[in-house]
Amino acid sequence: MKTDETLTREYLAAVERETSTLPAAARQELIADLGEHIEVALAERPGSVREILREVGDPRAIAATALQELGGATTTRSPGPGRRRSPAWLPLVLLVAGDVLPYLGGIALTWIGLAVRVTAVVILCRARHWTAAQKWTGLTLTVIVPVVAHVAWYFSPVPHHGSAVEPVVRWTVIALVFLLTLAGAGWLWRNRRSA
Repeated sequence: MKTDETLTREYLAAVERETSTLPAAARQELIADLGEHIEVALAERPGSVREILREVGDPRAIAATALQELGGATTTRSPGPGRRRSPAWLPLVLLVAGDVLPYLGGIALTWIGLAVRVTAVVILCRARHWTAAQKWTGLTLTVIVPVVAHVAWYFSPVPHHGSAVEPVVRWTVIALVFLLTLAGAGWLWRNRRSA
């Protein structure tokens, strides 16, 4: 069971994430004010931290209000009724599946693999689990470098069809690209944050 201190710290961290577009000074002041408000409320009503945090409000709503007060456009939206955010594991599984499907045979699976990979990129880009820099790093490892490797292999001077070297080199490239995709997905998984 989480302590009052842990729940408060997690709540303030969520507010800090949601207000990441605020200037640093404004964000720090907001977090300090909220922390003080929660501390005073807990002194008056010990043991009711969950109720107090509910009264303070949803971190997204606090961020939207703070952005409006500073005159900025709100970039944070609540998902709305019937719409949930995708879990962090979904785009990662889709990236790996999109890399594997074309090698299972058939042109249909190649196109399905491409569609799965495009879907993964869209979900990853819209996800709140990573910063923009983390998304670019993850996409570079899981999509950009693998695609470049495949194109480089296709246009390489290494003898392709019919040579004895071709299957060994081809499967080596495929294995390396797959390992790179797995490594990128693993890196994204380790660096995710709760949305």
